[in-house]
Amino acid sequence: MTTYDTVENAQQTPDEPQDYRALGLKDDEYAHIKEILGRRPTAAELAMYSVMWSEHCSYKSSKKHLKEQFGAKTTPEMKEHLLVGMGQNAGVVDIGDGYAVTFKVESHNHPSFVEPYQGAATGVGGIVRDIMAMGARPVAVMDQLRFGAVDHPDTARVVHGVVAGVGGYGNCLGLPNIGGET
Repeated sequence: MTTYDTVENAQQTPDEPQDYRALGLKDDEYAHIKEILGRRPTAAELAMYSVMWSEHCSYKSSKKHLKEQFGAKTTPEMKEHLLVGMGQNAGVVDIGDGYAVTFKVESHNHPSFVEPYQGAATGVGGIVRDIMAMGARPVAVMDQLRFGAVDHPDTARVVHGVVAGVGGYGNCLGLPNIGGET
């Protein structure tokens, strides 16, 4: 018989061990999840927290550095034009005359290393999604591609798939690639 880890079961078994570390969560993060829920999480909830609190989704290890490099350096004049800033889906800047521009940058290094075409394609997709979530219409994409040493075997393995993934996803959405950098 299959049993499911339901909320009711989680409430009745508060001390049941969970391998949260295998999901990339730290001790304090697991304790915080239990505090938020008022009980231990179900297996499904734990998996969802581990994904949403991952580096990929929440930038948990790089957020501090991003704030230091960008947030702390924002001048009052810049803030006057910044409609939406750090921590949101995409940045929105007031450019005057009732217009705003939405920008998004996303890194898909690890997904592109694992599966070059799909990793790069979902990077473009994430950027487009986040721009649209801010109520903007994407009109173009640009790409900065970082591969490492040209003579490294992994560079040769991923480069063509990454380039194809970026182009394939943007092209199927009808978004021109107006520039790039390697």
